[in-house]
Amino acid sequence: MSMFPDPRRIVTGHDDEGRSIVVADSTIRCEPTPVKCNFAVLYETHQFPASNNEWIDPITTRTTDLSNKDGVVLRVVDFPPNTETIYHRTVSLDFGILHEGEITCHLDDGVRIDMKPGDVCVQRGTIHGWTNYTDKPARVYFILTAAEPVTINGQELGSEGFKRDEVESGGH
Repeated sequence: MSMFPDPRRIVTGHDDEGRSIVVADSTIRCEPTPVKCNFAVLYETHQFPASNNEWIDPITTRTTDLSNKDGVVLRVVDFPPNTETIYHRTVSLDFGILHEGEITCHLDDGVRIDMKPGDVCVQRGTIHGWTNYTDKPARVYFILTAAEPVTINGQELGSEGFKRDEVESGGH
């Protein structure tokens, strides 16, 4: 069930003479996932820096993780009312921009961060979870960028708290 209208994605590029054009303009379906929220991947790169030369729509291939080790993932996440998601960590630097509704980020030390529309949460490889305590859905835009794993006292902190097959989306 959709909580918000599916997001519209507009992608620009170039024609054979170098003029700016629109190469894609459509809505991207926000899919339910087993992790209690809906996902729509709007764009993904698999190299850094990204190439703007050839247009191959990256969302025609199903994502296989929340982040990727070589690039960027732009994802919309819709959180149903009165829902708590899993605690998880990704090996990435994440920017979560709350677009609509209210959401709370929980850290594993017990810290609670209440967010309102326009707030941005930067996740630097930390364990965290999301809770929507309200009776209205919340929409967050996440930009996950490749990062090196956090290392504490010689121990590498990798991705955890989720199964990859439960967070796959797109590529239909």
